[in-house]
Amino acid sequence: TAPKNHTTQAMAKTVTKVEDTKTLKAVKDKAVWSIEERNDAGPVPWIPIWLHWPLFAFPYFANDWSARFVGMQVCITSLILAVIKLAQAGSALTIAWLSAVLFAGFLIRFIWGGSYSLLGAIGNIFARRLEVDLISGPPKQFAAFCGIMFSFGAMIANFYGPFYAGPIIHLALAGAAGLEGFAGFCVGCWFFTNLLIPLGIADQTYVSRSVKVVLDQKQAAEEKFAYHKNNQGPSRSFQGYIAPTTSEGRPLMFKYSDKTIEQREDDVNFIKHCQLTYCLPGLAWAALGANFKALFLSGFLSEQYPWVICTIVGIVLFGGWAVLYVCKLVFNFNRVLKEVDNLHTRYYLAGIPIAFLLFGYLAQREEDDVARALFWLGSMSNLTLTLWLFTRLLIHPVSSGSVTPGMTIPLLGNMLAALTLEQWLDWPGMSDLAYFLWAPSFLLWILLAPGLLLRLIDAPALQSMLRVTVMTYFAVPALSAQTWLILTGFDAVFLGLFFFAVTMQLYTAMLFVFNYFRAKFNTSYWFSVFCMAAITFPLISFHQSRQTDFTYAWLMAQFAVTTGLTLIFTAHTLGNVANGKWFRVAPKPAGVGPFAGLSKLTHDAFRTAGRKINYLIEEVKDKDTSAERKAEKKEELLSLVEGYMVTLEIHSYFEDNIMFPAVDAYLPGREKRAEEEHKELVKMEERAKELFIAIQKGKTILSGAGAHGFKAERKVEENKDVTNIELKEVKNDEGVGTTDSGDALDELMTLFPKLIEGNNEHMRGEEDHISPILRKILPSKEMKSLARKSLRTSTPGKWRIMLPFVIKNQDYHMRRVRFLTSLRIAYPERMQMYGGYLYTGIDEVLFNRLRVDFPEIAPRHTEGHWRLW
Repeated sequence: TAPKNHTTQAMAKTVTKVEDTKTLKAVKDKAVWSIEERNDAGPVPWIPIWLHWPLFAFPYFANDWSARFVGMQVCITSLILAVIKLAQAGSALTIAWLSAVLFAGFLIRFIWGGSYSLLGAIGNIFARRLEVDLISGPPKQFAAFCGIMFSFGAMIANFYGPFYAGPIIHLALAGAAGLEGFAGFCVGCWFFTNLLIPLGIADQTYVSRSVKVVLDQKQAAEEKFAYHKNNQGPSRSFQGYIAPTTSEGRPLMFKYSDKTIEQREDDVNFIKHCQLTYCLPGLAWAALGANFKALFLSGFLSEQYPWVICTIVGIVLFGGWAVLYVCKLVFNFNRVLKEVDNLHTRYYLAGIPIAFLLFGYLAQREEDDVARALFWLGSMSNLTLTLWLFTRLLIHPVSSGSVTPGMTIPLLGNMLAALTLEQWLDWPGMSDLAYFLWAPSFLLWILLAPGLLLRLIDAPALQSMLRVTVMTYFAVPALSAQTWLILTGFDAVFLGLFFFAVTMQLYTAMLFVFNYFRAKFNTSYWFSVFCMAAITFPLISFHQSRQTDFTYAWLMAQFAVTTGLTLIFTAHTLGNVANGKWFRVAPKPAGVGPFAGLSKLTHDAFRTAGRKINYLIEEVKDKDTSAERKAEKKEELLSLVEGYMVTLEIHSYFEDNIMFPAVDAYLPGREKRAEEEHKELVKMEERAKELFIAIQKGKTILSGAGAHGFKAERKVEENKDVTNIELKEVKNDEGVGTTDSGDALDELMTLFPKLIEGNNEHMRGEEDHISPILRKILPSKEMKSLARKSLRTSTPGKWRIMLPFVIKNQDYHMRRVRFLTSLRIAYPERMQMYGGYLYTGIDEVLFNRLRVDFPEIAPRHTEGHWRLW
């Protein structure tokens, strides 16, 4: 018996092994994990995903006026360079370097678009004054590629070629750019349309569809502060003050109600709306001037005028800001307190003493009395500020997740103070003062460094949350290295700190290559100039110790990038001031956090879809509409209605069971009115659901979205032995039973506009009286927790309907990006699952456009999937 049992066990093991092998083979089979293709998805082009136009991070659309102004500037610049070279009126080496700058501008425009090139930023200053004319991005990117080839040829010819080669290429480039700038004819675009597309290098269908998708509502609406709010707010920027009332004219009820977007005072006020971060342009120019002076003192420059010009520009910018902010301190003291109390902006207070220290360094050897006064003012005020800020952290401790790179800004000020003591180290006690300023700040940075690095590595929402202050991670060791060199000499400690700073610079540079140029320009970008200038100081010392061609080229490249960023950001700043984007309270973008994204942006989807549904109902009821078109519109109407009702069901559950209890926990009783409105909406919602299912039961019209959302619900109800609403008798207004799907459709078209109107009013009340309270009171971590709870509600079948519904019914693309950002912050580990829902529910080009900003949403075994995610 025993051997028989052993044989049986062996056979069982063999069978199990075979079954496990089959299972493993099935698991590895891609067909098991493949996602059902969309009905509207076209054939997959043979071109790899990374060669789909537009390439890299180039935008899907461009403003034709911006492109034309860039063409004008390129034409004029190329003509000037060609004429100067032919007339031998300037240095040939200078012309060669200017042609290299022209080449760098084309390279930036080819990869990231025109926003972050110097000529593009200058062109935007004038283009924003004109009506936006959006055009397709891929042809413009190819035109930029043509510009790269011409400018690269001109650069090489000016450096190494014969005398006439460079001017000839510059004249050809000036002709092509002049045609685009002055005549509106883009040579590169013509070649793209008539050469690349016929040859198959660019997919015509994909490009044409991308043009159709990206022009939804024209993002010019966003540039002009167009607020699509309940279909009754103004469509352009507000003129004057909007009274704090509801749509009915009744006064708002609660304290925070006048904080909503629609009731902001949207005027330009140079005192009231002067921000603390507006000091950064002057600080950055002073840092660039300090670099120029360091190069002059080291013998790399023979003239002083570069750092003198930078100093004058820095004084003008910083002095103008100081006057305005002092006036704000006098007339709007509460706004200053609010800014100082902000977790992120309070650390920019250290920018003021840092600017004093930089101007003191620039005054050394010229006006020593002024330099000493600025040093003592800057060093002592920064030391006091550092003690206050870090004492505040001890009194009000923060968690590890709340550690921000901005905390190191005051430490940078102390290290810079020690660095500027170089001229006076021979004085009694100055060496001890330098150690006192440098050593504690360096040790504090060592304590903060692991938390900052963990923040960089572990942040799941890195792409949307990356802050420019991350660059302090290499600025601190760079200044520490230079200070150590001054105090002790060139040794292993200096080399260790210097190369650590270089490594961190390369690390952050790789992060910003993928993220830095996607976001719109803001004031914090100026701080990157100071961080780039900080690492230039030890790099100068390192080159002086090595004296190699490599270190010289490295130093010049570092300095060129710092100077280029300063000029580009200056053009952006002038454009923002000229076009009224600074010194005003611009509305906060909808969906700046997980809670706001799931609430406010879902509301916006309801409003957009509601307008579409009302339009479709009118068209279906129109007697002049043909039968074929009427059937098509009925199908579209029912698909949209199903998405509306499924989304409303999930959203209502989220509010009743998650949001309102949170409001009641902090401010009891504030949610009662909204709960009463919900009860009225639920009655209409249930009736609309019954009518919708009755229409499907009649099988006259079946929506393409499939009524699989409600079918799944019916199966669940049957399993729970609950009355199946599909079998309910639909009754008309007189109470007479009927199962006629035509009557049900008529009643649905009568009922749904009332449901939409009631829901719009309910959402407006929430945004006036509840959402502002939550934004003011709920901590961000609790908001994230509530958002995660809401994403765990309902069934996957309904989320497959809701997510495409919300994405497709946003007014413009940036709202879609913000909605997915909210999902990423709240539930980053589910992004691929959400991407699968969108992959099967939205347009192919729109999905690929979202995938550019959120690469992790590409489902496994689909085009563009990256295994890392």
